[in-house]
Amino acid sequence: MRALSFIILCFVCFVIILPPVQAQDQKETKRPKVALVLSGGGAKGFAHIGAIKVLEEEGIPIDIIVGTSIGSLIGGIYSVGYTSDELEKIVRSQNWEQVLSDDVSRLYLSPPDQALKQRYLFSLPFNNQRKLSLPQGVIRGQNVLNIFCGLMANVPSDADFTTFPIEFACVATNIENGNEEVLTHGFLPTAMYSSMAIPAVFMPGEHDGKLLVDGGVVNNFPVDVAKQMGADIIIGVDIRDDYYSRDQIKSINEIFLNLINFYTKEKDVQNHDLCDLVIKPDVADFSGGSFTRAATDTLIKRGEEATAALRTQLRELKQKYQLQPGTISRRYVEEQRWRISKINLDCDNKLNQEFLLKIMNLPLDEQYNYADIKSAVDRLYGTKGFENVYFDLSDNPVGKTLNVHLTVQDERSQNIGFRVNTTEAAALLLNATWKNYSRTVSLLSISTELSANPGLEFLTETNWHNFPDLGFKVNAKFQNYNIYDSGEKAYDADLFYTSAKLYLEQRFHTFRTGFSVQEEYFDGDIYGGKDRSVDELSTQTNYLLSGASFYLAFDNQDHYYFPRKGTRLYVELNVNSELKKDGHSSPYLLFKMENVFPVSRKTAFLVNLYGRGILSENYPEIKTTFIGGEAYSRYFNYHLPFTGMPPVSMAERFSAIGLVGVRFRLSSSQYLSFVFNSLQQGTEYNQILPDLAVYGGGIKYALKTVVGPLVVGVGYSDYHAKPTFSANLGYWF
Repeated sequence: MRALSFIILCFVCFVIILPPVQAQDQKETKRPKVALVLSGGGAKGFAHIGAIKVLEEEGIPIDIIVGTSIGSLIGGIYSVGYTSDELEKIVRSQNWEQVLSDDVSRLYLSPPDQALKQRYLFSLPFNNQRKLSLPQGVIRGQNVLNIFCGLMANVPSDADFTTFPIEFACVATNIENGNEEVLTHGFLPTAMYSSMAIPAVFMPGEHDGKLLVDGGVVNNFPVDVAKQMGADIIIGVDIRDDYYSRDQIKSINEIFLNLINFYTKEKDVQNHDLCDLVIKPDVADFSGGSFTRAATDTLIKRGEEATAALRTQLRELKQKYQLQPGTISRRYVEEQRWRISKINLDCDNKLNQEFLLKIMNLPLDEQYNYADIKSAVDRLYGTKGFENVYFDLSDNPVGKTLNVHLTVQDERSQNIGFRVNTTEAAALLLNATWKNYSRTVSLLSISTELSANPGLEFLTETNWHNFPDLGFKVNAKFQNYNIYDSGEKAYDADLFYTSAKLYLEQRFHTFRTGFSVQEEYFDGDIYGGKDRSVDELSTQTNYLLSGASFYLAFDNQDHYYFPRKGTRLYVELNVNSELKKDGHSSPYLLFKMENVFPVSRKTAFLVNLYGRGILSENYPEIKTTFIGGEAYSRYFNYHLPFTGMPPVSMAERFSAIGLVGVRFRLSSSQYLSFVFNSLQQGTEYNQILPDLAVYGGGIKYALKTVVGPLVVGVGYSDYHAKPTFSANLGYWF
C-alpha cells in the first residue's frame, strides 16, 4: 500500500510539474523579436523606404519599429500595415513644397482672403496688445498633420501603438522641461507630427497634454527605446550626417546640426553598440530639405543599395535565429471610404456651427474618401479663422462620426504690398486685418495705398448661421490717367472717386452670387492735350450715383497670376441713377471670362472674353467703357484690358474683346506668351460697326520673383499704330 501511495504521489507531482517545463521549452524555442530603428534626418529619411524594401525582399520579419522625426513618419505609416511599395507611392505622390507649408488652394479662400494672398508681399502678426509678435514656428504643420490623419483614418484616436500590426513607438522632446518623451499611446497623427516638429521651423505639437518638438534634440537614433520594448535583434538605419568640420560649416544649418549631434553624442555611441546591424545609406549629397522628386527617387535607391550590400549579414541573422516573415494585418489600411452620419466640431470656443458646416459642405449619410474630407478641412482652414484644423473618425451605430478639431485664432496682421509699373510708377499698399470666426463680425480690414494715386479701403463682414455673408465696403481713390483718341494722347484726367457698398453674398466653393446697393461719387478735372480742347467733352465732371448690382462669379483657376488650368468668370448687371437730378436710370451689363486650357505640362492655350453693354443712351460719361493696357493697370471694374493699346481709350456703348494665345512654361518660374486680341464695338448691340474694330497682339515674358510677378510685354494694334511697352513688378492691387 505504501508503495502504491508513493507511485501515485510521484505521478501527481510529475503532472503538476510537467506544464511549467513544457511552457519553458516553448518560450525557449520561440523566435526572438526583431526591431527596426529609424533615425531622424529630414528628407534624407526617404532612404528608410529603400531599406525596408530590401528587408521585405529578404523576408526579415519586423516585430517592433521605433523612429525619431522622419523616422517616426516612415515608421508610423509602416507600423499600421502599409507596405514599402505603398510607402514609396505615398511619398512620391506628394507635392512637398505645398505639404511643408500651410497653404491651401486659393479655391478654398474667401474673396477677401484671396485678395490678401494676391496683393501682399508679406504679413506681420500682432497680438492683443497691438505689438508685433513672432509665431512659435514658421510652419504650423496644417498639411502635414492632415496627411497623417488621412493615412491613419482607421486607427482609433486613443490607440495603443504597441497593439499595431507592428509594435510602434516614436520619440519627441518636451519643450517645457527638455525631457525625452517616448510616445506609445493616443492619437497617432499628433504623435508623429510632434516627433518631427523641428524647433523654430514647425510649430510645436500637442500630444496627451504635452507641448512637444522634434525628438532628434534628445534621441535621434532611439535604439535604447527598442531594447526597452523587448527587442532581441535590432537593425538600425542611420541617415544622419557625421559632424561637420570647420571647412564644411557654411551656414547656420551646419551649426544647428552639429549642436544637436553634440547634445546626443554620448547616447549615440551607446545606441550604436546596442544594434546587431547598422545600415548607413550614402546621403552625403543631400540635406534635410531635399524634398524634390529627383532627390526622393535617389534617396530611396540609396537606401536599397546600402541595405542590399548587407544581404549576407541579413541572411546569416535569418538563418541563425530561424526568422520567417509573418502576415501583417491590413485592418487599418483597407477601408478608404466611410459613411459619415455625424459631424462633430471640437472646439473650446463658441462657434457658429451652422456657418462652419455650410463651409464644409458634407451632407450626412453619404460615402466620402480622404480627398473629400481634406477638401472640407481646407475650406475651414481657408477661412483663416483657425490656427489649425484636423480630423479623426470614430464609430457610431449607423456609420462614422467625423470629428473636426479646430483651434480658433484671433488673427491680427499687418500686410505690406509693393509694385512698380509703367502705368502708375511705384506704389506701396499697407493693410491691417482682424479676423475671428467665433464672433458675429468676423472680419475687419483697412488698406491704404501710398503712391502718386493714393487710395483708402475699409471692409467688414459678418457671418451668421446659414445666411449669406453680409459685408460693407468703402473706397476712396485719387486717380490720374491719360485718355487716348485714335491712338494719340488727347487728355489728362484727374479724378477723385469714392464709394460705399452694402452687399449680401452667397458662396458655394468656387461659385458665388450676390446683390449690392451702392453710392458712388466722382469729381474730376480734364485737361486738353496738344491741339485739344476741354470743350470737346462734357462740362460736367462730378457725379453722385445711386445704384444696385446683381452679380455671379465663378473661379476654379489653380493660381491667380500663373494658372495652369481653370476658368475665371464674372457677370454683373448694374443699374445707377443721379437721384438729385433727373433720376434717369442707366443699366449696364458686364462680362469677363478668362480660360486656361492645358495641352501639355509646359503649354497652355489662353482664351479670354470681355464685354460691356450700356443699355441706355443717356448715361453718365464717367461710366463710359474704358479700353486698353494690361490687367494690372485697370482703373475700374469696367476697364477692359487690350494688349497693344495704352490705357485708356473710350469705347462705344457696346464693346466686346476676344483674346486667344498660347503660353509656354520655360522653367518652374518663367513663362512666355503670345497673344492676339480684337475689339468689336458699336452704338447698338445689333449694330457692331466693322470700321470701329481694332486688332492687336503682343509678346509677354513673366517671371516669378520673391517680390511678386515680373511681367514685361511688347504689343501693337492698328488703333495705336506704334508699339507699346508695358512692365510690372510686384503684386497687383
